[in-house]
Amino acid sequence: MFGKLLTFIIKQLTALGFKEGMLDFLTYLIFSAAVILIGVVLELFVRWVILSIFYHVTNKWKHPIYGFLRNRRLFPWMIHLLSPIIISIASPCFGKAGPWILKGMQIYTIILLVLISKSVFGIADDIYRTHEVSKKRPIKGLLQIIEIFIAIILVTFVIANWIDESPLVLLSGIGAFAAVLSIIFKDTLLGFVAGVQLATNDMVHIGDWIEMPKYSVDGMITDISLISVKVENADNTITTVPAYALVSDSFKNWRGMALSGSRRMQRAVYIDITSIVFCSDEMLDQFSKNENLAAYISGKRKEYEKARARSGTAVRQKFTNIGIFRYYLEKYLAGNPKIREDMTILVRQLPAESHGLPLEISAYSSETDLVPFEKMQAEIFEHIYAIAPSFGLRLFQNPSGHDVYGK
Repeated sequence: MFGKLLTFIIKQLTALGFKEGMLDFLTYLIFSAAVILIGVVLELFVRWVILSIFYHVTNKWKHPIYGFLRNRRLFPWMIHLLSPIIISIASPCFGKAGPWILKGMQIYTIILLVLISKSVFGIADDIYRTHEVSKKRPIKGLLQIIEIFIAIILVTFVIANWIDESPLVLLSGIGAFAAVLSIIFKDTLLGFVAGVQLATNDMVHIGDWIEMPKYSVDGMITDISLISVKVENADNTITTVPAYALVSDSFKNWRGMALSGSRRMQRAVYIDITSIVFCSDEMLDQFSKNENLAAYISGKRKEYEKARARSGTAVRQKFTNIGIFRYYLEKYLAGNPKIREDMTILVRQLPAESHGLPLEISAYSSETDLVPFEKMQAEIFEHIYAIAPSFGLRLFQNPSGHDVYGK
């Protein structure tokens, strides 16, 4: 077809009386314009007519793959192949310039094929993300590795064709070239290896909440690529962390908390040691009015009496207000419907400090989301602060102006 077109152009220009020098120039100029015009018209027809009809029809269909095809621009990149194909077919008609035009079109085609493969792998990743398993096993890094290998192979064939050399010769030289690249792109290669380790060892998933104070990271992972991990922080800022940082540095992953369905509450209140005393009979009678403490006090009294009878000593064991308070807190936590009874509930004393005696409260809440958990924790400790004086205990705090000067 293009040969006939070229012959027709030559005949028409010859009939118009153009001489040989001008004839060749005008022939290839008009022929080039005609070939480019054919490619552009064909590409615009496919884009504006066929592709528009396809988009119009698929807009009514709810399957997500059609949205992925539009967003990744797969078909527009494929349509771009029409022009280099047409020019490549017409290249023999350009005489000595034909081989150079053909090689140029090959380079352009390779670029388009790389972009098409990128779109295809992007669509594959989008489809994979619609499944729940994608959060546990993201494949974006793996697809990027395949993209890189495809790009290297295609570029190698183009260079080999350009210099009229075997691709195997070029591939054999890649080893030496890779040594240089390993120095220049050290961080990228480290990220590549780390990305493989993250995927293989199942260290992080999309949707995991992680903390890395070194990188000011405190948020949810939104994307895992070959060399980086994108995190949306609690303040809605975005932090991109190198993948190798998650392998070389420590970080906290809150995934285990979510999977267990529990969140640990661990905090201490400081008791003024001078307020710790033995309980008088009046205090015990008052405490026994609490249904959680009545059985405990009664049982302990019998236990103490039996121990004294066995030992034969007249020394009487006595209750302490902090011991009863500690037991009260255990029962109070166990009775809270938001505290997991099947997990550890512990109220213990830590070594005394200059600030007093730390009484640590440790339990697991069924509330894992931050806001409900903090609200529940606040309610528990508000109750502890308010009820402690009823047991004759003072909570320690450094002296303030009110303590020194009064009202």
